[in-house]
Amino acid sequence: MASTGQTSTTVNCPVCGTSHVPVSSCANGVQAATCVSCGHFFKFRAVEPLKSTITLTVNGKQYTVGNEYGPSSALNGFLRDQRISVGTKHMCYQGGCGTCLVEAKLFEPLSENSLSYAVNSCLVPLYSCDGWEIRTVDYIGNLKKGLHPIQTQIANYNGSQCGYCTPGQVMNMFALTEFYGDTLTKKQVEDSFDGVICRCTGYRPILAAFKNMAKGRSKCSSSTVGDIEDFKTKVCKKSGKSCSGRCSSVSEPLTHLVFADSQWFRPNTEQQITDILNANKGKKIRFLLGNTAHGVYSDQSPDNYDVIMDLTSFREMYDISFDTDIVLGGGLTLTMLVDIFTRMTQEAPYFGECANLLKRIANLPVRNRATWSGNLMLKYVHRDFPSDILVLLQVLRARIWTDFDGNDVSISDFLSTDLTGKLVFMFSYTELDDVDHIKFYKVTPRVQNAHCYVTGGFRVRMDKGSFVLKETPVIAYSGIGAQFDRAIKTEAYLNGKNIADATVLKTALSTLAGEIKADSSPVLSSATYRTNLALALFYKFVLNLVGVEAGLPYRSGASELYWTRPISSGVQTYDTVPVEYPVTQPLKKLEANAQATGEAEYVDDMPAYPGQLEAAFVLSTVGSATIQNIDSSEALKMPGVIRVITAKDIVGTNNWFLPGPPAREMLASQKVEYCGQPVAIVLAADYGTALGAVYAVKVTYSGVTKPVLSLDDAIQQKSFFPKQCDDLVVGDPDGAIAQSAKKLSGTISMGHQYHFHMETQASVCVPKEDGMDVYTTTQWIDFAQSSISQVTGMLKSSINVQVKRLGGAYGAKITQNNWIAAACGLSAFLTNRPVKLRLTLGDNMKMLGKRYPFRADYQAGFTDAGQLNAVKVTYYADCGVSANDNSLPSMQTWANNAYACNNWSIDCVAVKTNTPANTAARSPGSLPAIFIMETIMEHVAKTVDKDPTDVRILNLFSNGAVDPLTKMPLTDCQLQTQVPGLMSSVGYADRKTAVEDFNKTNRWKKKGLSVVPLKFGIDWRGVRYGSQVAIFWPDGTIAITHGGIELGQGVNTKAAQVCAYELGVPIDLIKVKATNSNTTANSITTGGSITSENVCAGVIECCKVLNARLAPVKAKLPDPTWPNVIEKCYQDGIDLTSRYWRNPAQSTPFQYYSYGATVTEVDFDVLTGEHTIARVDILFDCGQSTNPALDVGQVEGAFVMGLGYWLTEQLRFDPETGALVTDSTWEYKPPSSKDIPVDFRVNLVKKNPNPAGILGAKAVGEPPLCMSCSALFAIKHAIQAARKDIGKDDTYFPLNGPATPEMCQLAFLTDPSQFTLTVTR
Repeated sequence: MASTGQTSTTVNCPVCGTSHVPVSSCANGVQAATCVSCGHFFKFRAVEPLKSTITLTVNGKQYTVGNEYGPSSALNGFLRDQRISVGTKHMCYQGGCGTCLVEAKLFEPLSENSLSYAVNSCLVPLYSCDGWEIRTVDYIGNLKKGLHPIQTQIANYNGSQCGYCTPGQVMNMFALTEFYGDTLTKKQVEDSFDGVICRCTGYRPILAAFKNMAKGRSKCSSSTVGDIEDFKTKVCKKSGKSCSGRCSSVSEPLTHLVFADSQWFRPNTEQQITDILNANKGKKIRFLLGNTAHGVYSDQSPDNYDVIMDLTSFREMYDISFDTDIVLGGGLTLTMLVDIFTRMTQEAPYFGECANLLKRIANLPVRNRATWSGNLMLKYVHRDFPSDILVLLQVLRARIWTDFDGNDVSISDFLSTDLTGKLVFMFSYTELDDVDHIKFYKVTPRVQNAHCYVTGGFRVRMDKGSFVLKETPVIAYSGIGAQFDRAIKTEAYLNGKNIADATVLKTALSTLAGEIKADSSPVLSSATYRTNLALALFYKFVLNLVGVEAGLPYRSGASELYWTRPISSGVQTYDTVPVEYPVTQPLKKLEANAQATGEAEYVDDMPAYPGQLEAAFVLSTVGSATIQNIDSSEALKMPGVIRVITAKDIVGTNNWFLPGPPAREMLASQKVEYCGQPVAIVLAADYGTALGAVYAVKVTYSGVTKPVLSLDDAIQQKSFFPKQCDDLVVGDPDGAIAQSAKKLSGTISMGHQYHFHMETQASVCVPKEDGMDVYTTTQWIDFAQSSISQVTGMLKSSINVQVKRLGGAYGAKITQNNWIAAACGLSAFLTNRPVKLRLTLGDNMKMLGKRYPFRADYQAGFTDAGQLNAVKVTYYADCGVSANDNSLPSMQTWANNAYACNNWSIDCVAVKTNTPANTAARSPGSLPAIFIMETIMEHVAKTVDKDPTDVRILNLFSNGAVDPLTKMPLTDCQLQTQVPGLMSSVGYADRKTAVEDFNKTNRWKKKGLSVVPLKFGIDWRGVRYGSQVAIFWPDGTIAITHGGIELGQGVNTKAAQVCAYELGVPIDLIKVKATNSNTTANSITTGGSITSENVCAGVIECCKVLNARLAPVKAKLPDPTWPNVIEKCYQDGIDLTSRYWRNPAQSTPFQYYSYGATVTEVDFDVLTGEHTIARVDILFDCGQSTNPALDVGQVEGAFVMGLGYWLTEQLRFDPETGALVTDSTWEYKPPSSKDIPVDFRVNLVKKNPNPAGILGAKAVGEPPLCMSCSALFAIKHAIQAARKDIGKDDTYFPLNGPATPEMCQLAFLTDPSQFTLTVTR
């Protein structure tokens, strides 16, 4: 028997409880005795003290936790479920979005202190937090006690739009300032925001806000960490060698928690670890430190192991030794390694090279917890994992210690070594000297926070004078294939060779190409690209070795765009009219402070109602089949599972969409049309149980067929929906093309885009005595009411829907959220209990539609100069399984963008594929239409051999011209002056010359420059918004309720501004209330860039009515102050509430047009396909902006969202099942903070009020997005320059979106035979 508590001098009989005094002991501590009372024979062993609880401190308060949670429970869930910090958000559960960041004090081995780090609370196991001190966003500052300076800064800089990511941004900066103190530099700030995604702002204001707080100039990486030299010179009193930190182990009791199916240990000593291993032989054991792996690989969850051994307190894991060999402990995080290597760079440059590779692994908060040993073990378990750590250790020729006795294994043999019962304890290597040269390259789908396409690591021992290699080099790779990480044959060939010899290089490349084994998978980039990339990275390394002795045109190939990127900056210009303040005043959002403190509440932040259930969808796993049976019996046996709902349980109509055909089934009744389609709903007592029970519901299918997934395949199979709109023909396009001097035809395509709203779709439905209260993340309240009414049979008037704010939307929540609301409403109706339904990121991406992919087949006729005569185009829209949300009719009105052409033919084809029904996404019809038109202009320019910018300017609409597609006169169309004016103001001509000169002298780096103009129509048809303004007695404060939804665009702030202006009161008196279905019944969706101005119009009309009521009272009062007037009105019984229904008349396709132009310059790496957006200049016509600070934010955010669409965001499907395989932050890559322009300049057209708008303003949410394709065209021009070098520039080539590094490198027509070298001496 083993004691489970504190060691005692007596032991009790396990049968009768009689106390006994031990009298003898065996060598191993085991004792035997016969009870003197009952005669029971028993054995026991005295053990050291144990802990069966953990204690953590959050925001200054201690919490003690036993085994009441599961071993995989995350800190995030604890903080939110216990409502300690609901300001700490969550979204991806992978460490990829950063919304969950908190600050934690963690052990740092150089200083031997606990220092501040930002960590992903979604990845931190709760039971790893024993002894931690944690601070959260809602603690460091709040609305009542005052904001922290960091919170004030991001709010004042308008670095918060929807606000959902803002707590993460704040806590990332808070941890940085706590760690670095006054030494924090602007560069450190810019380098440290790779871990928090922001879809709204475009990052520029966030970075600007925080960089302006950084005042440090110190070159030291940290003022709080001890000096590495001091650490190196420490001598251990026991061993006489350099200090390794082993003597400072934690002297706390062993922690041991027992769960239903597993045990959790937190040992502090080697002996404890050894004892636990010996006692649990044959069991699944997980050594745990950072636990970051389980965010990507679910099998790494602690739930999947019998024994979890948390090594956080085992200080030997943090050993650092600089004796004969360098030894680094397995507990060192990637951030710690970066710090160590950075500090060592002063002794040897190779340390800096190692640090640079480590900086590009994952993101800062993940690196703060992830260990090198965990990364390596993940590669051991999952051979497909692209481990940069393996590459690093290969290059260092490291040896991995697998026990405490110094037994080790070469890194080359590590993956084939049996590690059963062994621990990756340390790695050691022999320090490099001056003749050793190492280099790492990493090419990724996104600049930061992305696993590699390919990582290459190279090491040679070379005579600098002759370039002859003195020993076998190391050529290591990651990302190529599960069975390929070293180029052994190429390494052997190069030994003793002159690596700068052209013949040697050619043979080495040929040998390397022959031994590369690139895997193929639906989720991977092509094997061709990764093979080419591996060869290109080796070639880059050779160029790096040769350096300035390489031929001048080739030298640029050695450098990396990532490390030459400067610190970003931005400029914003606009005008205001002070006499009209607060209208036209650049104010921060009303909600900015609450968002910065985390106190802004979203649907998922709401406290649970008594008896509330959690819901989760069961999604189909095939893409085209018939449901044979749904067996929920096993799920219903699970504790906490309440019910499983299928289509047969729907009491109303199985249609969540608007009434009328075609119906959209809420749950598939028979036919499954795509993988990810909902077939059932699980209801359970808690969220984790609901998610787990989903996998216990067994669905069987019959008639499974291969899904049609691509637009091209569907077109080939003629998988079309009925016509969605009439074809448009203007003039005589066929005749005009036939008579044209020049003509062309072509095809261009663009893919999906996931909206990436940081708040996933969610709904809470609460049954009430007279109906149901609904809190949901919809952009269209009226639709949500209708959806719930249809599936439940409830009267629409009994359904009360309320929306305070959305954590991002971009069109995804116009129709799609109403599916979630309907399912949640039905669940609440059937159980008569409150229900919450929130989608995981994976389910959100698999179940719901995205931006429509398009293909356009076009013809054009034009003059020798490039003047358009006619255009014919057929739009093919990939609708998915339903055409409900298609935007084909509106595309016709945007088809010509900014260009005059009198003859048009526009056909629209709605295509059906076995993918989720696609839906509106920011600029749904305009974005593809304008890109297609700009592609045609590029093609025309190539055909007539002219600069595309010249052809664009030649064809621009003139002021007063009539748009042939809308029959509208283009009043105030200043494109013919604005576009040349912008070009002149940004020095376009000189920059173009500089680009051309650069491209002539550099073979492997190119620059590109592009100009894209914009004509964008704003359509008010169908607008229906209710607005209400209420003045309260006696203080005269004001509440606005309107039919729009605040989703980050600032509609509430603008409504308050115009209200304050019209009533003549301070804006501080005004509050904007949550939108609800009772006050603003029947309002249409928020979207199309029209909501803010039309809500403002409604508020203005309410204020006019109120002013008319107040005027007689004011006239009678001797002192008509605002409080006095309101007091008197109340006494006289005057109605102080006004309501207005906004339904403007519009007879033309558009209410007005907005105009703009963008100049984009890029740097392009020909060898890898990577780019840097060097500079962007945007000129946008916003009329007389109601709030230029908010409107600039909309311009920047829209443009950067477009950069994601055109350059980084790509969906991939499994060709057999139709499953989306890019369904996470691990695989799907919206822009990060270094994907934005280095130099980002936004200029709003000045002194240009809009007579057709509200108070002179124009819409801003969507138009700037349409100019983001300028980046793709700038890259295309760079590729053209590269193709010219190889004589492949004779013909036009299309560049489809997204133009990922893969697509760009392949467009260059990469051929390794071009990887040549000349040496100049």
